[in-house]
Amino acid sequence: MKTPEVQPLFIEEAGLRVCLLPAFDDPHVRALLTGLAERTATPAAEVLHAGRNRTVKVPVQLCSGQTLDLVVKTFGGQGRFKDWQAYQRGSKAERSFRVATQLQAAGVGTPAPVACVERWVGRRLLVSHFVSVYTPHLTCFRDELIRLYRTDPLCPKVIALLQVVAGAIRAMHQAGVAHNDLGNQNILLRRQGSAGWGEVQFVDLNRARIRPVLGLRDVARELSRLTLPSDFLRIFFEMYFLRQPPQDFLDWERHYRQRFAWHTFTRRWRHPLRERRAPAGDPATTYPNPKDIWIWDDRSAQAISTLRSRDRHQHYPLSNALRVAAAVAGGALPVWRRYGALRQQAFTSPVDLAGRIGVAVEPRPDSFEHELPWLAALGNIPVLVRCYHHATPEQRVFTAEAARRLAAAGHPLAIALVQDRRAVLEPARWRDFVCQTLERVGDVAEWAEVGHAINRVKWGLWDLRDYLKLLAPVQEYREKYPRLRWMGPAAIDFEYHQLLALLKLLPPGFRFDALSHHLYVDRRSAPENFQGNFSALEKFALARAIAGWSPATQPKLIVSETNWPLAGTGVWSPVGSPYVSPGPRFNDPSVSEQDYADFMLRYLVLACASGLVERVYWWRLAARGFGLIDDTAPNPADWRLRPAYHQLRVFLQRCGAATFVERRELPDGARYFLFRAAGGAHFAFAYAHPAATSFQPPFQFGGVRDALDQPVAAPQQLTGTPLYLLAVER
Repeated sequence: MKTPEVQPLFIEEAGLRVCLLPAFDDPHVRALLTGLAERTATPAAEVLHAGRNRTVKVPVQLCSGQTLDLVVKTFGGQGRFKDWQAYQRGSKAERSFRVATQLQAAGVGTPAPVACVERWVGRRLLVSHFVSVYTPHLTCFRDELIRLYRTDPLCPKVIALLQVVAGAIRAMHQAGVAHNDLGNQNILLRRQGSAGWGEVQFVDLNRARIRPVLGLRDVARELSRLTLPSDFLRIFFEMYFLRQPPQDFLDWERHYRQRFAWHTFTRRWRHPLRERRAPAGDPATTYPNPKDIWIWDDRSAQAISTLRSRDRHQHYPLSNALRVAAAVAGGALPVWRRYGALRQQAFTSPVDLAGRIGVAVEPRPDSFEHELPWLAALGNIPVLVRCYHHATPEQRVFTAEAARRLAAAGHPLAIALVQDRRAVLEPARWRDFVCQTLERVGDVAEWAEVGHAINRVKWGLWDLRDYLKLLAPVQEYREKYPRLRWMGPAAIDFEYHQLLALLKLLPPGFRFDALSHHLYVDRRSAPENFQGNFSALEKFALARAIAGWSPATQPKLIVSETNWPLAGTGVWSPVGSPYVSPGPRFNDPSVSEQDYADFMLRYLVLACASGLVERVYWWRLAARGFGLIDDTAPNPADWRLRPAYHQLRVFLQRCGAATFVERRELPDGARYFLFRAAGGAHFAFAYAHPAATSFQPPFQFGGVRDALDQPVAAPQQLTGTPLYLLAVER
């Protein structure tokens, strides 16, 4: 810890005690300090804060001819006991001056201290002033958070802001300073461009203390004053410690945060007059309700959870649980009966794979032209384009134009109408968005999906009934686009109890043309692995059974989103976003690029050849953390085609127009799926699960090609990487 190298000047004049740093020893500054009462009341003095402790900005003309803007914070009178404390420990102004000098010496940001001015009569403190240099064009942590939450909710920006502030607080504590009033409003900083911050400065130092070392309990007390959604708070702690925070710290922080919450709650009784006089907060300058904070991460292409699980549950309406319980009670038995029948029928009938496998595309102005040739190389496969409610008007127009180009190129087009929190809070805005989107692409699209991951509150829906607000415009415009088929409700993951309740809520007479679902099985690794009694195949069957049971949808299932997160892709991965926590990761579902490619083909075969899924859309063509193409390079011409892209291209060439005929699964785990090509010849798609096994096909064949369509000799073992067996004789 550094100590101040420059000793201040002590001046006593006209009953005033002045402590002045030599760097600011100028006759005009001295004149200001000895006449603060008059100078701070002149029209030239700009009032910055008119609360109990008045703060004004005063310009001073120095002898050098330069003008120096100073900030004078005036601490008013107080009771005898507070005066006695100030006499023993130093006044608020003196402590502010002392701590600011300490921070300056340590290289930690704070407005440059100039002087401390006090007027004492005996042991009674009549008034005290802390004088510092004014720093223009600063904002504060609180205001920047509110601005981002309300007008610019992009996750990389929020994370960058947290990172800057966490590092600055750590530096302050390493300098031996405990702020003791570390609210978001007391952390000033400068905005640097549209996505950067710097020059963090700590203000309101009158409660601060200088200590040789701050322990975990001290740090916990400090950080407990910060206002952040609970999952951002978790990230902030990891940024501060540069590792997982110690458990002792977490326990103390929870203790102090609860104490401060009670202190804040009881303020209305402790200071009734002050609270009554406080002006009502402007919604634009106050924190949104935690439920209404919606943050978008363009790196992982998803909304971000801002609250931890225990905090999210506090906001769930009880009606959700009641509706789910009622739907499960009424639907479980008939759905289970349908499920059993569908499970028995899987793979028993020929299935034409034409048009069943699609890919999602995210049109971006800087890369769309480069993606088109790579998409064309996959053939005229179906494509899905997300249309975002949170997008700018320019982005919406570009997306619509790109979608029309895809349709004109021969790709069957599906669009997804993706909501944010504002779509629920402002239904008129959502209606306008739906209307504009349909006017632009409704005549060329074949399918439209309503909503996105609607059982995940991070996507903006807290109440199951919120989905009805998304559906309302669809009912209005459905007759206008009779060729357009509709799918939904686009729930995600194996949470079919939520799906049952959602379908029960749909208006009488409304019916989707297909049940759409985002069915990830990544946390089980291979698609054949089980979650309880359900592998991917059983999940397909159960979802299809729900589609057949519900009068709100045709008995068809479309998997409108699936993939695996890729290992080593950090915050660009759906499971790495929004911040890669330091230290080891546990239960990480990320996979290697080769496993990703193998699992993808196996997922597609299980979904489509079983006859349970009408179509699967792979999310997505190009994405650093989960796409078929690695778009890490700034120049799209340098993007890298992953093994999954090459394997999917070969699979589509082999199976995209073929007909599934038969499945043979051997006791040793070898799996063979027989297809009939358009010309009539048979071939097999083969792999082994859960472990490699000997290669002993139950039929004659004429040759073997690997997943990249390269001829290979008949292997000794069959592994999880698929092979194609050609000229199969049944």
